[in-house]
Amino acid sequence: MRAPPPIELRALGRNGGATTILGLGTRRLADAGQQATIRVIREAIDHGVNVLELSPGFAEGRAERWVAMALKEGYRDKVNLVWQCAAYLRDYKTAMAQLEATLSLLRTDRVEVFSFHQVNYDNDPDWMYDHGGLDAAQEARDQGRARWIGFHSEKSPHIALKLIARGFAWDVALMPLNPFDGSFRSFEKQVLPEVIRRGGSVIGTKPLAGGAVHGSKVVKVEDAFRYVWSLPVSSVLVGCDSSPILKKTLKAAATYKPFHAGEMDAVRAKARAMAGDGRFERYKTTQEFDSDAGLAAHGF
Repeated sequence: MRAPPPIELRALGRNGGATTILGLGTRRLADAGQQATIRVIREAIDHGVNVLELSPGFAEGRAERWVAMALKEGYRDKVNLVWQCAAYLRDYKTAMAQLEATLSLLRTDRVEVFSFHQVNYDNDPDWMYDHGGLDAAQEARDQGRARWIGFHSEKSPHIALKLIARGFAWDVALMPLNPFDGSFRSFEKQVLPEVIRRGGSVIGTKPLAGGAVHGSKVVKVEDAFRYVWSLPVSSVLVGCDSSPILKKTLKAAATYKPFHAGEMDAVRAKARAMAGDGRFERYKTTQEFDSDAGLAAHGF
């Protein structure tokens, strides 16, 4: 049987790391259980995926423990770790304690990306500066325990732009990108170009709009993937919670052909008719996708 073509590599960060356009998210994966999590992670890496998201806040810490198991036997050195800091008060002490615990658990001396998870509320940018979280990230980078510093935002573009406007040179920004996003509180239109303009890299999240693409009958799954990979992103995180889903996603990544400008416009037009009220992007309009710890930090 002929081996599938390799997954496309793109640059990440200011000093040029090579990342696959497909990355594996682990927040949903933990729902599949320990053995399935380990199996899917190793299968993805064996097929060339070299971007892996993790966080101490996923599944109350279970996901990260299982990631650590999956990355034994040399698997750690085959991936770029996108670590989502779950210090939702954005404070120095918690951020550093979480990083140290993760490094110890994974038996590694670094993560590639130190990212602040769910920068979703208007005071998050201020807290990051005032409470010392950003100081922790910079200290980790200075110590060689993180290569790049990033943030993840999925609620509203104005919050991400507020953080960027504070002036720090962010290496990486994680944001929801999919055909529906183009017509509602659009990160693609507002945040992505600003990150690129400032020399940063973008990792896409929610390519299937948190699963809404499946039931929308508006955009096909394969077109949603092609759409996001046709944007200037370094990688796109996908939550594959089983081997069959992973296999389909791997095939989509390995056989991906970019849309030309006219095709991109056509996909946007299809989505626009029903996307303008945010019905397919509830992570922007509700708190359903917000972490419990993040909600608690903000008094919800």
